[in-house]
Amino acid sequence: HAHTFATVPRALRAYAQQSFYSSVSRASQSLRTQFTSFPRGQSMSLALPGSREFTTDRIVLAGDLSPEDVDAALRDGKFASWIYMNPESNPAFPTAAKAALGGAFAQLVVEGDRLTKGLAKSLRDALMTMPRPTMVQCSTATRASTAYIVYKAFEQRWPRASATQRARELGLAFFSKPPLADFVDEGLKPGRGYIFRQLFDTSGSSTYTYLIADPATKEAVLIDPVREMVDRDLAVVDDLGLKLKYALNTHCHADHVTGTGELKKRVPGLKSMIAKASTAQADEHFVHGDIISFGDPESALNLEVRATPGHTDGCVSFVFDNMVFTGDALLIRGCGRTDFQGGSSAKLYESVHSQLFTLPDDTLVYPAHDYKGRTVSTIGEEKALNPRLGSGKTRDEFVDIMSKLDLAYPKRIDEALPLNLKCGVE
Repeated sequence: HAHTFATVPRALRAYAQQSFYSSVSRASQSLRTQFTSFPRGQSMSLALPGSREFTTDRIVLAGDLSPEDVDAALRDGKFASWIYMNPESNPAFPTAAKAALGGAFAQLVVEGDRLTKGLAKSLRDALMTMPRPTMVQCSTATRASTAYIVYKAFEQRWPRASATQRARELGLAFFSKPPLADFVDEGLKPGRGYIFRQLFDTSGSSTYTYLIADPATKEAVLIDPVREMVDRDLAVVDDLGLKLKYALNTHCHADHVTGTGELKKRVPGLKSMIAKASTAQADEHFVHGDIISFGDPESALNLEVRATPGHTDGCVSFVFDNMVFTGDALLIRGCGRTDFQGGSSAKLYESVHSQLFTLPDDTLVYPAHDYKGRTVSTIGEEKALNPRLGSGKTRDEFVDIMSKLDLAYPKRIDEALPLNLKCGVE
């Protein structure tokens, strides 16, 4: 009977995870991640048929191998562990690898009704704990690519949309098989789900505030709170039994006073956060590529920070699960103005096209404002239908559109901006 690698010792999981869960950490890879060399700059240089080598991670994805190829891999690649994804009855079963590696050989059959979230977790945990170098083998290296991305997303704490974007940029083969794509998508979802609320400012700025919380620990973050709506926000937090950990701003707003200062007065231990580029005061500052984590460390909720300057020089967007909170960089069928606070139309165009329009088309877009009663869009919709930034508009066309808006001076900027530079504190 096939041996199955169903569980990973809790102590090993804890050891592997312990360095990943500080509140804010620098992402170790750029948004367009490249996996081209070992940390020491050495490649394994194995000539295995149909294989794909991720040398930084010391992981090789392979299809069927002859007994001679397996012997060569064990000898020349010096593999310390091996994951095999077919039944033992498969003619290409790597018998020599199982005999040579013993407990470091794991058989996890990836097919049919076995494609569950639990299996994705087992693959992830195996790659988190197995000694390197590691071979991941199936028939064509297609299923092997599913193990790689669920592992890499967990290691780097990439949200689902970010991981899917990176998988496409890497050309991982599982997208060609819809059941495997669905398997990966399910495996990338937050382990215990989450609580999500979209709240609207009725005091005049038409701002959306977003609440995200971990249902297990009740830790929560609030994105773009408004001072006049703090009572409402705290009532929702209290009703749901949540504990606010962070209050985040996508940028230094000019149309309302942020609620972070008032929230800090009323919620002990709450930390305010904003981009370092904003030059505004806060307890913590983040930069492009940072990951903000909260909730249960074993299945943390993660927001990826993407710098999206152009509306202001300190604008960011937050990618979370299959959502992106775009602030004023990208609105539903529009965008924020670019004629104050260090704004730049050319920079905004580049931000949106390089950091937002590269996300999967089904990524949900949650903006900081809407003035027509709309609540959500998608990246695909905005690429196709946004009259300023989508519909095939070039950068020059966008710059020309923005230069002709002739917008009025922001009504509350003289009040709001100085306060927001001080975390909304009088």
